[in-house]
Amino acid sequence: LHLREDGHQAPSSINIAICALRFFFNFTLQRDFEVFALLRVNRPRSLPVVLSRAEVKRLLSTVQHPVRRMALTTIYGLGLRLGEGLHLQTSHIDSARQMVWVRSGKGAKDRRVPLPKPLLARLRHYWKHDRPASSLPLLFVSAEGKSIHETTLQKTFTAAQEELNLPRRATIHTLRHSYATHLVEHGI
Repeated sequence: LHLREDGHQAPSSINIAICALRFFFNFTLQRDFEVFALLRVNRPRSLPVVLSRAEVKRLLSTVQHPVRRMALTTIYGLGLRLGEGLHLQTSHIDSARQMVWVRSGKGAKDRRVPLPKPLLARLRHYWKHDRPASSLPLLFVSAEGKSIHETTLQKTFTAAQEELNLPRRATIHTLRHSYATHLVEHGI
């Protein structure tokens, strides 16, 4: 069994052991013990890490690479998951309605999200001045004209976080949590 830092066994390890015992008794010994249906250890649920607006602004301004900075800014500005942000296309942006269609998001579902005017202006500037030439319809491409790999953006985010010495451990998904929290804080 896996021990946590505090010396106790992790809930997932305990559940795996219970399932193994249940399988052994039910299928190998062909004995049914109803107690196995009751045994289950719940995982503790912790609140997600949320960065302040100032921390997000500092973090995004730390990223020097224009394509990666714009990708992270868009992920935060629209509250997207990493894969959703990297697969955005120009055809997904409805600037007249100020909406962005997120195609095949989690659960293979489409959804639309509001597009703030400042972000639309930044995206237009990025498209004209900073986006590398590419035949791909993706918004964010590498200098070689290929799609950006998730790991590249994750490493960029981690480097910016370490450079700023942020007190909390964050990931790119933290930008999504921060986006939602900041909207709630502003009564939206």
